[in-house]
Amino acid sequence: MSMQAEDFEALLSGYEMVALIANSESVDIDAITQALPAKTLYVFFTGCAKVVPRPFEKDAVLCHRLVADGTKFLKSQKHFDKAYSLFAKGLKAEIGVIADRGVAEECLAPASPRKSDLVPHTLDFDHALGPLYPFGRMPTTGFAIAVWLAEKIPHANVCLCGFTGVAGLQFSMYTEHDWTFEQIMLQLFVKKGRIQRFEDNLSEPAGMFARIHNRFPEFSEATIALVATNVLANRYTGMERQVAKLWSKTKLERRIGGFFKRFKSFGH
Repeated sequence: MSMQAEDFEALLSGYEMVALIANSESVDIDAITQALPAKTLYVFFTGCAKVVPRPFEKDAVLCHRLVADGTKFLKSQKHFDKAYSLFAKGLKAEIGVIADRGVAEECLAPASPRKSDLVPHTLDFDHALGPLYPFGRMPTTGFAIAVWLAEKIPHANVCLCGFTGVAGLQFSMYTEHDWTFEQIMLQLFVKKGRIQRFEDNLSEPAGMFARIHNRFPEFSEATIALVATNVLANRYTGMERQVAKLWSKTKLERRIGGFFKRFKSFGH
């Protein structure tokens, strides 16, 4: 069945907060669970074994990326096996997310939400929000859930954990996603109080741009923000491509390094 806002709202009704846990190197799951309210519903994604080192005891939802109009899972079976092993007490819900590549603005959203027989509930991001995402790029599953919640259940107390949009040394960040666009959208919702971040460390750039306006008041804050967004988007996209090339070229070296690291651990 398709996931309607009222379905998720009913699920959230017994919780003070819903925490979306990104598969990010910045996630410290112990720090998060200690800091957030006892009645928090934690939303994880299929590859959550990256950030959850042991079985998770609190109430949780598991979200899976669906492709081919909801007929296939994006992740392989090993990811599901690892994820399910972390939730021995069971899950409150499993949700499949359909979010295709962004289309031209004049394109219409699907006439009705797509459903999948693979999961109990299906969330069709494209039907709910139309041609929002940049053309040719694909939303991350976490972004799709976050924006859907902010749009459809604006009074929900949503906390983003690990949604930094910053590449780490271990986990891959795929260039098919527009990380810059996602961070802009998420930060807009943060500024409006619709969602919050567990790690809110993005305020410094705003101070820098404010100093430009104070010194040159002929440049409005809106103009500075628009120009800064375009410049940063271009620079970040170029950097993403270069990092992706470097990551691909060093794959063999990283595998060799990992082998010797495991060999050394085995020797001890």
